[in-house]
Amino acid sequence: MSSTGCTESTNAPSDKRSMVARILHITDFHFLAVRGQTLLGIETELSFAAVLETIKQKPWQPDLALLTGDLAQDPCALSYERLKERLAALGIPCYCLPGNHDDPDLMSRLLSTGNVHVQPRIFLDKWEIICLDSTIRGQPGGRLTDGQLRLLENSLTEHPDRYILIALHHHPVPSGSLWMDTMVLENADDLLAIAQRYEHVKGIVFGHVHQVMDEVRGRLRLLASPSTCFQFKPRSSTFALDRIPPGYRWIELYSDGTIETGVERLTEVPTGLELTSEGY
Repeated sequence: MSSTGCTESTNAPSDKRSMVARILHITDFHFLAVRGQTLLGIETELSFAAVLETIKQKPWQPDLALLTGDLAQDPCALSYERLKERLAALGIPCYCLPGNHDDPDLMSRLLSTGNVHVQPRIFLDKWEIICLDSTIRGQPGGRLTDGQLRLLENSLTEHPDRYILIALHHHPVPSGSLWMDTMVLENADDLLAIAQRYEHVKGIVFGHVHQVMDEVRGRLRLLASPSTCFQFKPRSSTFALDRIPPGYRWIELYSDGTIETGVERLTEVPTGLELTSEGY
């Protein structure tokens, strides 16, 4: 697999003096239990490694990485330990939250070490990132518990002087793919109502959809990123893979509350990808 990237953004990340942080958003790795195993025909770990290699070759460097779930397809110690090794080599703080394929308790226990963190709040100069757990044990869809919604609202009232970026796994707005939108965040209206109520909330970033989304609702920027392995075909009524390479999103946060972002991809679709698959 090639590790040379191509970009979907109109400009490379800038170096404006007002920039607070440059975030690397990587999501939906689907690590398997045993090295060399494949999912939908590809070695998801090798695809992930190729994405990381592309990032390392960039002339700019992120300040931190935000990992928004489905870190493992097989949520076991072997998967998370190998992922931890890969993230250690990245050399920047990495903040993880769970997806529907993850084991949140095991993930938190095994990944909270070194440069890898599982925590609900990340404090930056003038910004805070709030990481929410939207998983429902044993279910592909998502929901924020009352406790998670309280965590969000308490965080928003505690620091009204900080701009806020919210991160979670499940998509809070429809993707346009009927099969995927059966697994949307069930109480998205609750999340969006809270976010709209506080003017310092500027964006929501999520995974799960294995495709790029960039929408604006009021003052909120809603961002999804490509998976580091296989991509889902947009606006498909049934499960379908897309002929497009893996990638990641960069997000720049600025001291005036603005967000700049773009998507970068590898140049090739992973070798062996089973494009005719009807599910996984």
